[in-house]
Amino acid sequence: MPKFTDAEKESIKQDMIIAAHQCFIAKGLKNTSIEEITSSVSIAKSSFYVFFESKEKLYLELLVLEGEEIERRIWPMVEQAKDLHEAIKVYLQEMSAALESNVLTQRLITNLEEYNLVSRKIGPEFSATKTLRSIVPLMEFIEKNQKHLIDEDVEVIAGVIRASLAMMIHKKDIGEEIYPRVQDILFNGVANELTKND
Repeated sequence: MPKFTDAEKESIKQDMIIAAHQCFIAKGLKNTSIEEITSSVSIAKSSFYVFFESKEKLYLELLVLEGEEIERRIWPMVEQAKDLHEAIKVYLQEMSAALESNVLTQRLITNLEEYNLVSRKIGPEFSATKTLRSIVPLMEFIEKNQKHLIDEDVEVIAGVIRASLAMMIHKKDIGEEIYPRVQDILFNGVANELTKND
């Protein structure tokens, strides 16, 4: 196996991340081979393991990167909302839009086969609730504002918010032409219900 300098490793790893992201979006996890990823950066297939333990770990790293970018964009907007009701609506609207535009995150949420492939290969430490949908900052947001929310456990409130985001799975069933209005009514209703004691 060839030796890479630290600078070469970092450069190759970044190129592999970009190549893998494009492959995973175009073909999905199952249909993307390690060889496709390594050949796109001109290294041997066996060298893949210098950079990543598995294809699934690489996929998970891409999901984490997507999640971090989503958080950087969304939370400043949530914090600028005029009140808690508006903050919840902003979170739901912006997170929903982000999930629709971040293909890997969306696919893992909406495609059971993709989720099972990742979770089975990664093992018990993999949990979508911990790595997707900005669950950690969401829990912190709920805890910080709990006295202004309905009298429910933090996990229940987070569950209501996450269930609302899961509506995207049914976009075609609902009808794409009416989906934005249905989404708006639902998000407004969720914000009303969660802040009814405010």
